[in-house]
Amino acid sequence: MVGGEVEPPFFIGRDEIVEKIKLDITTSAQNNVIIGPRRIGKSSLLKNLKKSVQKEVVFTSVNCRQITDYADFFRLTTNALIKAHEEKSKIKGISQKFSYIFKGKISAATRSITEIGGSIEHIGNVYLRFREDEIGDQELMAETFEFIEQFADEVQYPIVIAFDEFQELSKFRDNIFNLLKSHMDKQPRVRYIFSGSSISLLHEVFLTPDSPLYLMAARIQLDPIKKDDVNKYIRSRLAIEDIEISDKALDKIYEYTDGFPFYFQKLGFILYQMAVLEKRNFIDDKQVDSAFSSMLNEFDSEFEFRYSSKFSRQQQDILKNLSKQKTRRISEIARDMDTPAYSLTTSMKDLYNTMTVRKTKKGTYGIVDNVFRIWIKKNILADVN
Repeated sequence: MVGGEVEPPFFIGRDEIVEKIKLDITTSAQNNVIIGPRRIGKSSLLKNLKKSVQKEVVFTSVNCRQITDYADFFRLTTNALIKAHEEKSKIKGISQKFSYIFKGKISAATRSITEIGGSIEHIGNVYLRFREDEIGDQELMAETFEFIEQFADEVQYPIVIAFDEFQELSKFRDNIFNLLKSHMDKQPRVRYIFSGSSISLLHEVFLTPDSPLYLMAARIQLDPIKKDDVNKYIRSRLAIEDIEISDKALDKIYEYTDGFPFYFQKLGFILYQMAVLEKRNFIDDKQVDSAFSSMLNEFDSEFEFRYSSKFSRQQQDILKNLSKQKTRRISEIARDMDTPAYSLTTSMKDLYNTMTVRKTKKGTYGIVDNVFRIWIKKNILADVN
C-alpha cells in the first residue's frame, strides 16, 4: 500500500505505541506529543489510534497544514469535531447543516443551525457574528476551545483532539498556547494529541519551563520500523502471490529505506510489480537494486525541489557532504567544505530542528531520510565530482 494513511495489514510495528496512547486516552491520564520526521508514519499512527479507541471516545483529527488563519482554525477544528460526533452517534446531517455557516446567506445559515440546537447552535452563531465583523480573530479562537469543552459535556463522551503537523500553528503561538493551557487545565473530558516534525518547536512548547504548555504532554518519539518487522511484513505480502524473496534482498531493502514505512511499502510494491510483469516468483538483491533505482527516479522532481528551495546554500553544502556516508563528524564536513566547524553551528541546528539531520550517540551526524541522502549523493555530489 503506497501513500496515504494505512491500516492493518499494512500498518505494522506500532502496536506498543498505540496501546500506550490508548491507555492515556481511555483513562484521561495525560495528553501526548508525537515527534517524527516526514514519511515515518505519524498520520497512519493517528488513524489506527482512532480505530482503536473510537468506541470509547469521539476522536477528532485536524490537519494543521490546511490552517492559514484564525477562520481556518475554527472551521477545520469545529467541522472535524462535529463530523467525528456524527460518525460515532450515527446521526446524519448535522455536519451538513453546520457547514451552512461558512457559505450562503446569514438568514439561511441561522435557520439551519437552529434546527440543531445546543452548543453547535451557539458556536454557529459565533461564526456568523465573525462573518459580520462583530467579533475578532482572537475571540473566535477562544470560542473554539470553549465549544470543545461545552460539546464534551453535552455529548457525555470523552473527546480527543489530534492536531497533526502541529508546528504549522506556530504562527498563532502568542494566542493559541495560552488558550490551550487554560482549557487543558479545566477539561477533564478532553485530551489532546500533538503530532509534528519540528523538534525545536515541540521542545520549545512542551519542554521549556517558561512555556504555557510546559510538561502538559508526554513525549513519544516515532522511530523507524524494526528490521525484523519489515522483513516479516514484506515476506508475508509477497507470499500472497507465491513470490519468494532472498535474505540478501531483504537486507538491501532495509539498507536503502532504513525502516521508513512509506519507502519500504513503495519499494516492496515495485518489486511485486516487476515480478508479476516479468513472470518471476523469486526476488534477489540485484532486482532490489533495479527497483530502488526506479523508485529514486520517481522522486527526482520532488527531491530536486526540496533540496533547492528548502535549504540555504550552506545547508545544501552540508547535506551534500553528509551524503557521502550514513554518518559523519562535523569536523569532517567542515574540512571538506574548507570552513571552521563553528561556522556551521547555526545551519546544523536548523537542520536538526527540522528533523532533516540527526545526531548519533557517537557524536556523528547523518541525514534522517536515507533515500533523500542517496539521491543527493547520486545527483548532487556526483555532479560536483
